[in-house]
Amino acid sequence: MIKQIIKSLRENVEVTDWLISETAIESSQAFYVLQRLETTRVANTCEYLVTVYHRFAENGVDYLGSSSFAVSHKMRKNELAEKISEAVFASKFIKNKAYNLVKGAKRKSWKEKEYEWPPFALLDQIANVFISESSEQAKFNALELFCNKTTTHVVNSQGVDLSKTLYQVNVEAIPSYDGDRQKVELYKYYTYKTIDFEAIKDDAVTALKEVTARYGAEKIKGVTNLDVVLKDLDVQEFFKTLIEDYSYVSVYKQNTDKKIFDDIQKDAEGDLLKIAYVPSSKADAFDKDGIILKPVDVIANGILASYYGSNQYGQYLNLEPTGIMDTIEVEKGSTTLARMCRKPHLEIIALSGIQIEMYSGYIGGEVRLALYYDGREYMPVSGLSFSGNIDKCLKNIILSKEKTKVANYQGPKYVKLPGMDIL
Repeated sequence: MIKQIIKSLRENVEVTDWLISETAIESSQAFYVLQRLETTRVANTCEYLVTVYHRFAENGVDYLGSSSFAVSHKMRKNELAEKISEAVFASKFIKNKAYNLVKGAKRKSWKEKEYEWPPFALLDQIANVFISESSEQAKFNALELFCNKTTTHVVNSQGVDLSKTLYQVNVEAIPSYDGDRQKVELYKYYTYKTIDFEAIKDDAVTALKEVTARYGAEKIKGVTNLDVVLKDLDVQEFFKTLIEDYSYVSVYKQNTDKKIFDDIQKDAEGDLLKIAYVPSSKADAFDKDGIILKPVDVIANGILASYYGSNQYGQYLNLEPTGIMDTIEVEKGSTTLARMCRKPHLEIIALSGIQIEMYSGYIGGEVRLALYYDGREYMPVSGLSFSGNIDKCLKNIILSKEKTKVANYQGPKYVKLPGMDIL
């Protein structure tokens, strides 16, 4: 199919450059209802996304317009040619400042090591871990498990020809607690790149504890200021949101006033941050444009060390493109969770999202469920939000000694944000 697409692209003289991304997914899926296996299925898909580039000039300015379209296996040659012509026409209205596509030298491929169990045997083991932790009141109403093998192949008109094969297990879980007053549920999503059954067991136990807490949650009263403790995916979102203004596209659009070597944590009294974007594995070797990936330190010792981003916006800033990576790596702290939580605090279980505005100095989030520690005991609470000043927060931030690996994140499992206003 790729050869056929390339042939059709080369036949259109208005196509300046092109990029083809082929994504093949072999997915083994298992669905459990009320903790019983309902059905299994295999879903294999292969999709092609073609991006057409057209270089043109207007009023003395060079532009590189682009337009993308999907190709199905059933598409005939004349239909493909028509799609390419339509994409060229559309690209003439896209006035992106001109830049060059990534250049390639030779074909190369990477592949992660396969799991040691057949897909359905692995999913069965994972489901049994979740189910075995259940009780009559706290259980999983639904479990949907996916073992995916994803092969990505990127080819462009400048010689890029790269492919990678990655493996991943995803679990969607609905833990529920059936009490005397009502039945409550939570939605949980887990991603496992490597299989660690103890870590999976911890996730199952935690999910059931959290939904039990949700059943007993009350409104928090008489509290206006607390330290807030984030964990796992909320920590990942916090760090990703914290550094998003340092991407090439944000810098180009002047969304930040921070320069390289600026102090992000002025007069720091807490932990100094070291935050990097890294490939998710050695096999996750290139991005959607064909840039070979390598780790990039965005913040080091509390200092802005580097911007990061795509081929297009890297060229606009006259900086070497780092490529687009999804995984954040953060250096852990030296404070244990037990020590971190000695004083009254709010430990977040479910957060609707976190907002950080570096210009205005705002940080805040809406809390769906949390545990409030008053210095003596924990109480589940819901229906509140927190806010504070991001500069004061970064000055005194505490990172846990405990580490975790969750979807697109590896680093401290817990982060304490001091002195947040509770609303």
